[in-house]
Amino acid sequence: VRELAPEGVDAVLDFVGDGAVGQSLPLLRRPGRVASIADGQAALDAGGQYVWVRPSSADLTTLAALADAGRLTVHVEQALPLAQAAEAWRLSQSGRTRGKIVLTV
Repeated sequence: VRELAPEGVDAVLDFVGDGAVGQSLPLLRRPGRVASIADGQAALDAGGQYVWVRPSSADLTTLAALADAGRLTVHVEQALPLAQAAEAWRLSQSGRTRGKIVLTV
C-alpha cells in the first residue's frame, strides 16, 4: 500500500476483522478515518466507526430497480460452475480478486 500511496491513505474500510484495523492504522494520513463491519471495538478504539449492516427488503428492492435501469453494475471477476465451488473458495481466500466470484448452477 505504501508503494501505491507513499503519503498514506484517506480512509480504511475493514471487512475482514482479525486485526486488520490495527494493521491498517499506520497507513492512514489522519487518524480516526476507519470504519469496520467486522471489528467494532478496534474501529471505535481507533476513533473510527463501527457499521452494522442489516438486510432491508426496501433497500434491496431499490438496488434491484437501479440494476434493472442499468444504473448499478457489479463487476464479476469469474463465474464458475457449482462443481468448482472449492476453487471459488480458494480464489476468495486468496484476497487477490476484484469483484464477485459467481457460482453457476
